[in-house]
Amino acid sequence: MKPIQLLLTLIILASFGCQDSSSSSTSQSSDQTSSPNQEVVVEKASLARDPRLIGGSKSEIQESIEATQKKILSATENQIIGYWTGNFGKNKITLAISEAANGIASGHSICAGNYRPISGTMKDLGNGKYEFFLKEPGDDPYDGIFEFTVDLNSSSLSGRWTPWEERGNSTRQYTLNKRNFVYRTDVGEYPQASTKKLEYLDVENMLEEELSLMRNEIYARHGYSFKNKDMRYYFEQFDWYMPMGVDIRSQLTEIEAQNIDLIYGYESYYEEYYDDYGR
Repeated sequence: MKPIQLLLTLIILASFGCQDSSSSSTSQSSDQTSSPNQEVVVEKASLARDPRLIGGSKSEIQESIEATQKKILSATENQIIGYWTGNFGKNKITLAISEAANGIASGHSICAGNYRPISGTMKDLGNGKYEFFLKEPGDDPYDGIFEFTVDLNSSSLSGRWTPWEERGNSTRQYTLNKRNFVYRTDVGEYPQASTKKLEYLDVENMLEEELSLMRNEIYARHGYSFKNKDMRYYFEQFDWYMPMGVDIRSQLTEIEAQNIDLIYGYESYYEEYYDDYGR
């Protein structure tokens, strides 16, 4: 073989070798497990039922919730400000306190898929303890008054809630603990629905109940507060679940959006059970 021909042959072989090496590297990279909260990058797809778009514009209620969240994130020195979560009767509640200074306090509650603003007064009792008297607006038959004490020494909040209208309501005692919400992809029975793009083989043999649970678990990881009683009771039994919002569509990752669309395709009665936000 002439030198020039040999040189060309080596160049061609080298180029194929580089392509094979690159392909192998890409394959190995795609098999690596991502960290719990690291989204695997996937190409955007045109979805038949994009869960981020169904239901119209973001509600004013969710806008208010997110405005409160921004206030809480910016208030790093006041230990009272933040999220206090725990059991509230049969449900789990999150009290978000976004203002607590000069005898005035405000925030909101999220419970059973409902958002209610709260505002009122606070009193410094000394020794890291504060007394609060906060009212819900009163324009809802299930509104009431929160009276509680925050103990910064134990990061706990305890008190009672009294309804504005006694008919159909009852006073509730509660003890809540301060928590920071963390979006996690390593929790639940089907964490893969938030960590990798599912294929048909992953879901085609699942029961409809399992599919529904897998889909709603995605919403639960983002702190969605369910109105659906069955889903609410199911997720509220887990420590990792924390009700934070009533419309988390904009928080869904590309992977989650594509997986929800795929799951819907296998839920034969999804239209019957589906409402604006995917409950």
